[in-house]
Amino acid sequence: MRLIQIILLFFTIFINSYANEQSEEKISLQLTWKHQFEFAGFYAAKEQGFYKDVGLDISFIEFGNEINIVNTVIQTEATYGLFYSSIIAEYLNGKPIVFIANYFKQSPLVLVTQKEITTLSQLKGKKIQSLGEGINKLSLFTMLNKFDIYAKDIENFPLTFSLEAFKNKEADALTAFISNEPYVLDTMGIEYNIFDPVAYGITYYDTNLFTTQKEYKNHPKRVKNFKEASSKGWVYALDNKEEIVDLIMKKYNSQNKSKEALLFEANQIEHIMLRKIHKVGSIDLERVKILAEDFIQSGFIKKDSPYLIKDFIINDDKENYQLTQGERTYLDEKSFLTICVNSNWMPMEAVEDNKYIGIAADYWKLFEKKLDVQIDVFKTKSSNESLEAIKNNECDALSLSAPTQKGSQSIRFTDSFLELSLVIVTQIDKNSILDFSLLDGTSIAVVKGYALLDDIVKKHPKIKIVEVASIKEGLDKVTEGEVFGFADSAVAIDYAYKNASFDDFKVSAHFDEKMKLGLGVSKDDKVLFSILQKVIRSIEYEQKQKILKKWFSVKYEAKFDYVLFVQMSVFLCIILVFIVYRHYTIRKLNKELSIRVKEELKKSFDKDKMIFHQSKFVAMGEMMENIAHQWRQPLSGVNSCVLVIDDTLDEAGIKNEILEEKMQEIESLTKYMSNTIDDFKNFFDPKKEKSNIIIEDIIGKTLEVLKGKIEKHQIKVTVDLRGVHECFTHSNELQQVFLAIINNAIDILASNTVPSPNIKIEIKRVKENIFITICDNAGGISEELVEKIFEPYYTTKYKAQGTGLGLYISKVIIEDSLGGELNVKNSFTGACFTIRLNDCSNGSKIK
Repeated sequence: MRLIQIILLFFTIFINSYANEQSEEKISLQLTWKHQFEFAGFYAAKEQGFYKDVGLDISFIEFGNEINIVNTVIQTEATYGLFYSSIIAEYLNGKPIVFIANYFKQSPLVLVTQKEITTLSQLKGKKIQSLGEGINKLSLFTMLNKFDIYAKDIENFPLTFSLEAFKNKEADALTAFISNEPYVLDTMGIEYNIFDPVAYGITYYDTNLFTTQKEYKNHPKRVKNFKEASSKGWVYALDNKEEIVDLIMKKYNSQNKSKEALLFEANQIEHIMLRKIHKVGSIDLERVKILAEDFIQSGFIKKDSPYLIKDFIINDDKENYQLTQGERTYLDEKSFLTICVNSNWMPMEAVEDNKYIGIAADYWKLFEKKLDVQIDVFKTKSSNESLEAIKNNECDALSLSAPTQKGSQSIRFTDSFLELSLVIVTQIDKNSILDFSLLDGTSIAVVKGYALLDDIVKKHPKIKIVEVASIKEGLDKVTEGEVFGFADSAVAIDYAYKNASFDDFKVSAHFDEKMKLGLGVSKDDKVLFSILQKVIRSIEYEQKQKILKKWFSVKYEAKFDYVLFVQMSVFLCIILVFIVYRHYTIRKLNKELSIRVKEELKKSFDKDKMIFHQSKFVAMGEMMENIAHQWRQPLSGVNSCVLVIDDTLDEAGIKNEILEEKMQEIESLTKYMSNTIDDFKNFFDPKKEKSNIIIEDIIGKTLEVLKGKIEKHQIKVTVDLRGVHECFTHSNELQQVFLAIINNAIDILASNTVPSPNIKIEIKRVKENIFITICDNAGGISEELVEKIFEPYYTTKYKAQGTGLGLYISKVIIEDSLGGELNVKNSFTGACFTIRLNDCSNGSKIK
């Protein structure tokens, strides 16, 4: 009997093991190179069991000289593949593939030159190793083209997998990966310079995951699972770099790389993945369209390609909207759907004159059309009453709701389709709250039944919650001093401001969390939950924006300033007359200035070498020098014109206070711009010294520089001067940041023609840190731009208006050079940039 039990036990174990093995689907991934940290996320996903958790058994295929990666996947020799940005061109030229995920937001491909080559223009007629005219080298050629260097102007040195040719100076430059070759060159003791296309605004994708259209059609769930597991693996790999490096050395080190080389590669890869800005694995449709346009302009894609980019990208967040037969039968059997509606919750929803209105109402009109079913409204007076109604089967669904601890016991909540910023409003004389610990012990009013209650109680347990029946009651309690503030969504507060007299309130704090609103369905009704979940996921971004703009977008008619036009016309005519009159004198002055500019440029050229030897900002250093080269002569010319005009007016005996004021303003601005050039040239100087400064003084200097634009657009600027704030830091660099942020605010206020435009600047000290907040009332930044606004070369302006470097460099200055922090959030009126300066107590006191 005992023997039979043992045999049965082993038989059971064998059967279960065999079943588990058979349940895992075997897939393969074609790599773009030999094993290295470039593919660490996929190794981590396998070794940590992320693939196994979703029923996948993966194998990796290393790259070989005879392998065509795209064809290998199309011919099913590999299930999935990794490729460069040219995967876009492959699709638009007719390859049956789909784009699943992108991991490297910037291409690691760079040019490495001999140390004596310090500018790209010196590469004309030189030998560059492995720079053929292929599509995958387009980013390098685009960079060279900016310096009038084309394929005919260089000699393509044959490809070798050794750096000996470069070491022996047989090649003047070579194409390299920022994650590999620099480390090897450093260990060989070879001096070099790096030119990165990213520094010139050329950002291409790399490590792009793709598969065939057939694989996605037949196995959509498998494609989704593979992408999610891979992205999860990348997050793990970057958070545990040393652990994954040890794993590579143990199981995947076919190149015999050292641990130091793999760690160097890991750190470089984390940099180009831009994890703080983009979600791992995400694909930016607009970026892909721009890359496609580059390939078209370069002749790699036919202009009349019939294929659409949006059909190429797999976006799991917008699943195909298709009901099952059972779901369709469910709707057919119901003559209508009854939804519980809070009859007094504007602007979200309300019932007025028996008409359902508000944001939720507009969404339900959309749902009604998509589902082809009639919607009936069951009115309630509060969120709690709606919860009771759905429990008593008086309605089928909650029209708009957020998960609450009480509601989750009997209701399933769908994905959110409306996310709202949460704020605290106080009386206008109260201080703004930057640290929520300052609210400990204070009373905050919240509408009863809101999900916001659960969040505040859980994350801020020391705040005293006072439940109220409505927004009006909450604001009344603030007015009467019964509570410190009232918490709700920014849009609800904004609506209350517009429709009642609440001028004595202000927003004093912003929650990091957002109120996420979706639909609620009884846990017993699984079919309806599935239907509503699908219809929510089918809503396009444009549809959401259209609904929101209906309720929150206010348009204003732009007015032409005829007085300013006449003043400027007269001023320009005077300038033109005197320029013609003194043309000969100006030419003479220009010759003298030309000699001085050449001397300054020679000095700048000598400083290039120092800048080029400074780590990952080498390429940016040269870019700054190029800007200096372009600015010096025009600025000198402007100053010359001012001198001539001033002399001429004096000789003619013309005295005009306005003209004299404008002359002085021009001189001040040009002097400031000239100083800016020097500031940028010294930006990477490790020997630069800090000094004691007063923050208010730096703000004042910045506003003086921008005085002309501020007055032109009639912008009101207020500065909260509650004392003097001292700090030990780099004053010029801090002023550059203030200038970039305030200048951006002026531009957006002017372009949006905001009525009563204003910029508010607040300065506060919290312990040893100083917080500077700069807010405008231009309406805020859209959600998709908030994540990209600090990305290099990303700009919402036309190319003629900006390159997108201002905010990126500002973030670099604050966080890398000054050791602080720069962030942006939306208030209910506009955008707010917050600068935190650390350890401002260091240094001697200012006398």
